[in-house]
Amino acid sequence: MYVKVETERLAFIRFNQPKLRSEDYIHLRDAIHSDGDVQNIGRLTILPSTYIGSPRHMHEYAQDAMTYVRNYGTPDLFITVTCNPKWTEIERELEPGQKPQDRHDIIARVFQQKLKVMMDVLTKYRVFGDTRCYMYSVEWQKRGLPHAHILIWLLNKLHSNEVDDIISAEIPDPVTDPRLHDIVTTQMVHGPCGALNPLSPCMADGKCTKRYPRPLVAETVTGNDGYPVYRRRSKEDNGRTIKVKVQNQEIEIGNEFIVPYCPLLSRIFETHANVESCHSAKSIKYLCKYVTKGSDMAVFGIASENVNDEISNFQMGRYVSTNEALWRLLSFQIHERYPTVVHLAVHLENGQRVYFTEANAAQRAERPPSTTLTSFFAMCEADPFAATLMYVEMPKYYTWNQSTKKFQRRKQGTPVPDWPQVFSTDALGRMYTVHPRNDECFYLRLLLVNVRGPKSFAHLKTVNGHQCQTYREACQLLGLLENDSHWDLTLADSVVSSNAYQIRTLFAIIITTCFPSQPIQLWNKYKDAICEDILHRLRIQTNNPDIQITDEIYNEGLILIEDQCLTIANKLLIEVGMIAPNRLMHDAFNQELNRELQYNVDTLQEFVRNNVPLLNEQQKQVYKTLMQAVDNNTGGLFFLDAPGGTGKTFVISLILATIRSRCDIALALASSGIAATLLDGGRTAHSALKLPLNLNTIDTPTCNISRSSAMGKLLMQCKLIV
Repeated sequence: MYVKVETERLAFIRFNQPKLRSEDYIHLRDAIHSDGDVQNIGRLTILPSTYIGSPRHMHEYAQDAMTYVRNYGTPDLFITVTCNPKWTEIERELEPGQKPQDRHDIIARVFQQKLKVMMDVLTKYRVFGDTRCYMYSVEWQKRGLPHAHILIWLLNKLHSNEVDDIISAEIPDPVTDPRLHDIVTTQMVHGPCGALNPLSPCMADGKCTKRYPRPLVAETVTGNDGYPVYRRRSKEDNGRTIKVKVQNQEIEIGNEFIVPYCPLLSRIFETHANVESCHSAKSIKYLCKYVTKGSDMAVFGIASENVNDEISNFQMGRYVSTNEALWRLLSFQIHERYPTVVHLAVHLENGQRVYFTEANAAQRAERPPSTTLTSFFAMCEADPFAATLMYVEMPKYYTWNQSTKKFQRRKQGTPVPDWPQVFSTDALGRMYTVHPRNDECFYLRLLLVNVRGPKSFAHLKTVNGHQCQTYREACQLLGLLENDSHWDLTLADSVVSSNAYQIRTLFAIIITTCFPSQPIQLWNKYKDAICEDILHRLRIQTNNPDIQITDEIYNEGLILIEDQCLTIANKLLIEVGMIAPNRLMHDAFNQELNRELQYNVDTLQEFVRNNVPLLNEQQKQVYKTLMQAVDNNTGGLFFLDAPGGTGKTFVISLILATIRSRCDIALALASSGIAATLLDGGRTAHSALKLPLNLNTIDTPTCNISRSSAMGKLLMQCKLIV
């Protein structure tokens, strides 16, 4: 039923896209005034962020989480709570003969109530102290049970010496606390895996993907990247052990397999509730994005046109479990956060977004819509208190009325001293980021960050009574561009809100088009953030979370930046005052390329001339079809099936030789080493594409190849993969 509901909602968005258009107001106004054809104005809308669960919706929640980080620092606690189908509230509602999986409506209702109680325990009852802000997201496991990821920011930050008061990673005493001992030993034991159980689903390449078993230590200490290494005492240090069954054998395990938990929460909820301290984690961006990441998906297909249909892409990767369907039909929240984050528009004068139809285009052009920015200017003109505020501070004291498109003073909250009838709340404002290439809008945003109480766009450009022609000139007169401080602030802001690829792109744009005076200083300050994804990817590929950042990783980051600089401005890093990368470290690509171009062209051409005439009619059809796809760059996915001994290997070898005789690249891959030897230059797909050796032991097997790697670049130049 819910799938039908969702399909209808998506159909409404799709069928109304030809009618509803959007354009900058200034462009719409000019087109109407010049009698332009309304049908040719604007861009078709896409799957919007207002659609719950869409990629844009999830991205906005991730950015809102980073707004909390920007204002209050990193969260103190990261909690993952999972539904327990053995909860008494579920079992007592089942009819005779029913199992929990037969009644997902009961599971959804009970988990929703449990989650509500947990949030009350954390926020209203303040079991860990006063909560400054929080957010959670509900997701569904592959077997259909819901779980929630919760981030908590405490008013008084959690110090490292207080971690043991809240979080434990040890087996409780079965004598003094038998109930907690039973909960932990049934709900909070990972695996076991490793040498005790090499076939555990969490194992990959001989290592646990969840980093178990964990080290046994006598005291909680700060580990790599600031993640705590919780106290897990060994048996010799009075640590407790339990016996569990693994493959019909009873084995003894200790604290090394205990998932960190909060004793209080475990007693209350009797389920798997993983509690982690994350107040000093450097990779907080990955954490905030993980909480709001949504579903994992990959779509592979061949299209004749380069059309990005976001609705179709969303539907192709959409899996709706029974429990999620019930949850959504019951209108339960899948996200919740506090305090509110108000999104603040940033646009040039008459550059606000306008939504219109063919029928009302002229009317919309005559009366431009008000935005949070234009309303802010109006409030600064009319309200003396608003004139004392920065743009991002407005939501704290004013509410945004979506229907009237105006800011209004809050009527409740904490009174502001010396300002009667002015109240403040915890609401936060988030200005949309602006790309530096959009230079005037970028400098407008820079002014909004630094100027209090501007009354208009013209007022923003007025410095000491002088009306500037551009926002850049205004920034210069205010001293915002006298040194690299504004680029420093820009990168610092990006480090909080953007991923490493976006930070690299921003850095490349700054050094190639904005010409900072000390680019090397900027690099040295932000190189860890710039190379963060390279380190993260290397840790995942090697399944070794203890790898630290090295000069080789920094060098890889410099190479990626230089590649972007060459694309943007055709300049090497040395030409813009930066450190030149060591390309010799990056010679792996040349080695991969040389491997595929080492064939003797004359020998291959002779092989083709001698063997093409030997093809029978069906073989000629296969040869012709594939070569046409290669020659015309149309691409395609072909499956060749025929009985043994009919010449499949002969035809494939001839196609490979034809492509290679032109000095183009064709890869010959096979599932086994024996099959790979049948083709010239053949190798196993597992080796070439970095596939896991056993795909069945990994939940989400992937090819560990990045676009910037040697194999990634080779694949982009490849004409054919067999």
